[in-house]
Amino acid sequence: MIERNPYHKNIFEEGYQSLQKGILIFGGSLVALAILFFMFPALIGFIFAAFILLAGTAVLTVGWKVWRFKQHLGRSEEWAKPMTATFRTEGPHYTRRRIIVVMK
Repeated sequence: MIERNPYHKNIFEEGYQSLQKGILIFGGSLVALAILFFMFPALIGFIFAAFILLAGTAVLTVGWKVWRFKQHLGRSEEWAKPMTATFRTEGPHYTRRRIIVVMK
C-alpha cells in the first residue's frame, strides 16, 4: 500500500523552482540591458572595450605564467647539469663497444 505523508515534498519541485527563477532573472537582466543600450548607445562601446581589455589582460597573464614556467624548467635543468656532466655520453669513446659475456 502507498502511505500518504503530508510532509513529503516532491524531489523535482525544488529543482524546477530554481530553474524557473534562474530563467526569469536572466531574462529580466537581458531586458534591462536592452533598455540601457537604447538609453545609452555609447554603453555598447564601453562594454566591448571592457571585454577586449579583460581578454587582453587574461592572455597577458597566461603568457606571463608560461614564461615563468619556462624559467622554472630552465632552473631545474641547470640544477641537474652536475649529475649529467659526470656521465660521458659524447665523444669518440662510443665508436667501439665491447660486449663481455660472463658465463659460469
